[in-house]
Amino acid sequence: MHVAEPARRVDLREAYAALGNGEPQRTEQAARMRLLEEPDDEAALTLLGLALQAQHRHVEAVQALTKLARLCPRVPQHWNNLGLALRAAGDLEHAEDAHRRACELAPGDAAVQLNHGYLLMQRGKFAAARTCLLESVRCAPELAEPRIRAAFACYECGDNLSAEELIAAWPQWCGLDAPQRCDLAWLLFLLDHADVARGLLESARAEPETSLQATVRLVLLLERSNRVEEATALAATLPAAEAVDEELRHDITEARAALAARDADAGRARRWFERAVDAHAPESRNAALYFALAQACDRTGDADAAMAALHEAHALQLRLLGSLSPHLLPQARPLPLPLRALDANRVAAWPRLRSPAAEESPIFVVGFPRSGTTLLEQMLDAHPQLASIDERDYLAELADHIEVSLGLRYPDDLDRLTQAQCDRLRATYAARVRATRELRAGQRLVDKNPLNLLHLPLIVRLFPHAPIVLALRHPCDVVLSCYMQNFRLPAFIALCTSLPRLAQGYVNTMQFWQQHVQMLQPRWLPLRHEALLADPPAQLARLGAFVGIEDITPMLGFAEHAHSKGYISTPSYAQVVRPLNSDALGRWRRYAAHMQGALPILQPMIEVWDYDG
Repeated sequence: MHVAEPARRVDLREAYAALGNGEPQRTEQAARMRLLEEPDDEAALTLLGLALQAQHRHVEAVQALTKLARLCPRVPQHWNNLGLALRAAGDLEHAEDAHRRACELAPGDAAVQLNHGYLLMQRGKFAAARTCLLESVRCAPELAEPRIRAAFACYECGDNLSAEELIAAWPQWCGLDAPQRCDLAWLLFLLDHADVARGLLESARAEPETSLQATVRLVLLLERSNRVEEATALAATLPAAEAVDEELRHDITEARAALAARDADAGRARRWFERAVDAHAPESRNAALYFALAQACDRTGDADAAMAALHEAHALQLRLLGSLSPHLLPQARPLPLPLRALDANRVAAWPRLRSPAAEESPIFVVGFPRSGTTLLEQMLDAHPQLASIDERDYLAELADHIEVSLGLRYPDDLDRLTQAQCDRLRATYAARVRATRELRAGQRLVDKNPLNLLHLPLIVRLFPHAPIVLALRHPCDVVLSCYMQNFRLPAFIALCTSLPRLAQGYVNTMQFWQQHVQMLQPRWLPLRHEALLADPPAQLARLGAFVGIEDITPMLGFAEHAHSKGYISTPSYAQVVRPLNSDALGRWRRYAAHMQGALPILQPMIEVWDYDG
């Protein structure tokens, strides 16, 4: 009697090798054969799921990996793989559940934390993503990928300082692949390192794997650097958005929308931004697109559509703020001032200390944001005797140092600063400036930061002879323009949640300025944006006389000078490279119906600055 030999058990070692060699079909075949013998075999289900993913058959992969996770619920890698498959299949909600389960089972696994954080970023949950990705960095501090992802999350949360720290050592990183170089370049660009970012993007364009993505990002960088002709020529090489995958489709659409916004055809720009918004699933839409759409609608004269887009933009920002800084939500005081009012009697008793003369002091340009400070900065920077540093927080850093390192209350204890301490604070400030821009012999510094007006006491204590230029603009235009801007600082996101709240923040700030100007008696010059646009030579002559510049001719060529600089970090980057125009003057009147709640709040400052209501 013939006895049949037992069937030979399928050996999966070759299946693993086939997957590594890019032959997922062979892996799938072997895994299915083993599963015919043993339907619940853990290794075979793992290989089947990975092989199906490699073939972009994500729904089938989810089925296999779901069964595996249920059979082996204590294995974190199974939940991690299921989360990746669900994400690829477009089921982000269940993918998040799977990744969360993997993190609970393997809290010290950097890769598991990284995948969860990446998904949270994709879902717009930036605060939670930051926590998860920073944990990934803690678990594997030597790896570049967690640092890059965590830095992106910090940036989205308005924490640029942490983002910078996470990637500070990037020039020493070895073995970065093309996608990592491409992502690092974009992050450096977002953090205002445009020149370095461009070099990395050019490198990534040479790699087939990242050529298209790097090209799209380079288009956006060139547009943002006011190199519009180059950006347009490069954009012409891009494929149609419909011909690429979803992520690149979004990027290409946004790049074409950004270029359309530089055209005279406002309607075309609006249509592109509407397409860009519609291309995103609701949960992955970002506030920046709605702000851009609002600007495009404004250019077409459609105030109602602009306000509708702004409502969506602020709602998205408010959602982020709720998870990031709940103490700043709308019930909090509008723009909590970083300074307390000084005691006039203590100011009168400030000891007299040695300090720099006016010509040795910085020129400070201040004002509420969107009051024309960037225009003034570019005009001053166009003069060869002056050099600006493009909106830095150096005074805020000194204020923190006074409290943390010197143990003094700021600003209350400014009178307790000794001569040696003031000298060291000025030296620290000078060192920070040198790290940003080296001044030539005879050049004077222009420090433009709008809200340095809240640091007026510190300016007067360290640089009592410094000229301070206060940019003024109709309060209604200022408030409306701020409401239309995509501010990323949490305090400003909170401030701009509504027009009345923003109006109250403006009033609080300007009343603070008035109170301390009367108390401290600094050297200051009010300069109206409207007057500057109406008669540039006359107003620049006033400005030149105030800061000690006789020949104002170079300042009149500010637009060409600004264009030659390329990248400008502030929202006005596109405006300051064009000749002066008055298109935005009185814009608030088109939005009067939407500003009824803000007008009574602003009325006192409208009268103080002698503007018409």
